[in-house]
Amino acid sequence: MSNESWAVAAPQTLDVGRVAAASLRMQGGRVDVVVDPAAGRTVLEIVEVGKKPLQVVREGDRLRVAYERSRVEAFVARVKSLGDSERAVVRLVVPPGVSVDVGTAEADVDVRGTTGTVVKSVTGAIRTSDTSGSLYLRSVSGDVAASAHAGDVSAQVVSGALAVDGALGRVSASTVSGAVAVTATGTAPMVTAKTVSGDVALRLDPDVEVSLKVRGAAGQVVLDGEVQPSTARTLAVDRSATGEGNVAYLTANVTSARVIVSRG
Repeated sequence: MSNESWAVAAPQTLDVGRVAAASLRMQGGRVDVVVDPAAGRTVLEIVEVGKKPLQVVREGDRLRVAYERSRVEAFVARVKSLGDSERAVVRLVVPPGVSVDVGTAEADVDVRGTTGTVVKSVTGAIRTSDTSGSLYLRSVSGDVAASAHAGDVSAQVVSGALAVDGALGRVSASTVSGAVAVTATGTAPMVTAKTVSGDVALRLDPDVEVSLKVRGAAGQVVLDGEVQPSTARTLAVDRSATGEGNVAYLTANVTSARVIVSRG
């Protein structure tokens, strides 16, 4: 496949052909990515664009959408926000199977239906739905919500809330002050959670056994409405699964927070 590039200075729609991977890097605005099962090609709609032209580059089967910076501009950006000059609102429609990597500073991100997805933001909110495969999410202060995901999830948030649900496998969740909520449907996940002051909530199907290992300076562990006894002066709860069947594993490290597990 040949290489092609565009410098987009006004709203327009680009048919960029068939790609296997798409990378989007935005300062502010909004990024929407959606999978169209009937699509055979990738289409990029630029709804709004800032004062600087948005660079769109296709190299073989890889697509990159970003504001390219010179060394001088990169230095200025570190000490001063470029504001609306690098603000864009884009919508990317891809066929099934295209991996997506999105990185933003202040732009909100909404991703639907992708397989193999990475989304990173500083202050923008992140929302994903109906995704599958590996999902990596990272935000500093924006809330993160991943709904109806099938597969593994790795998510890191500093002060925003984190919510994940779906047919989950391995889940790694880390926050400082934001709450963590994990809901597994039809699976018995292996969850690792780390938080300072944000509570951790895990919801499972009624027939799932639970194995718990929780450590913390202070806090509480509640399983199906019952407070679990700590085996140390600090928070230390170990519970092995009893009986047979599907077993969900939760390992949590907290500073001062509650860990709540419920079934049903």
